[in-house]
Formats: sequence, C-alpha cells, structure tokens
Amino acid sequence: MADDLDPERSTILNRIRNGLTQVWPAKPIGYLPLYTIHDVLQMDPHALAQDAEANGLSAILVAPDQCCIKSGALYIFDRQSLEKMLQSYRPILQTSDWPLDPDQFVARIAREWIDPAHSVAPVIRHAFGEDAV
Repeated sequence: MADDLDPERSTILNRIRNGLTQVWPAKPIGYLPLYTIHDVLQMDPHALAQDAEANGLSAILVAPDQCCIKSGALYIFDRQSLEKMLQSYRPILQTSDWPLDPDQFVARIAREWIDPAHSVAPVIRHAFGEDAV
C-alpha cells in the first residue's frame, strides 16, 4: 500500500481495503471498484482475489463491460454464509426471480444496479452487512 508513512492515510486505506476483505456471517459480501483497488489502494485485484481464496473465501473479478460499476469490481464473499442468508430470504428471492445460488447471486449484483425501492434491495443491503430485512 502506498504512503505507509502517513498514519492517517494508512488508516483510511486499511478501512477501504477491509470493506472488501472482511466478510463474515453478518456481512457475507464485500466489494470494491477496480479503480479504487488500482488507483487508491495501489494494489493488484488479482492478488487480493488469490489472498481471499487462500483464506477460504470466494472471489469474482468482474470486467467493466460485465459490471454495473464503471471500472469493474472485485467481489469477495463467504459462500457458506451467503448461501445460508439467501435461504433465509428464499420467498423474497423467488418472488423477485433472483438466484439462491451464491455465485449467481453475486454475479447478478455485479451486473445489475438495483433501485433502492426494488423488493430485493433489502436482501442485497443485508448481504453487504447493512440493515437486515
């Protein structure tokens, strides 16, 4: 990480990185735009993905042309925690025609920008560790 000598900047950069890499049952998905990883954190998204996978997590790198995020994005997720969470929201997801499979769910989040009023938006917020349904 660049500028490790400035403690305030280092703290900010660590918080940004942790938003991506620190996933657990209450926050089964993290993501960052590739721009942020490259230009702000000055890190390699492939290396971050490999580190996540080495620690038992899943990672999906999404290219700009396949992502609702302009620069593309890296998603890191805990497959088992996400699967359990998705099962708890089965009725909402099925009614909205959203996948229950963790990999497909993350891929769809990456592809589609969801309006906050959409029926599945609270489930997505919960997946990112925000307010639960």
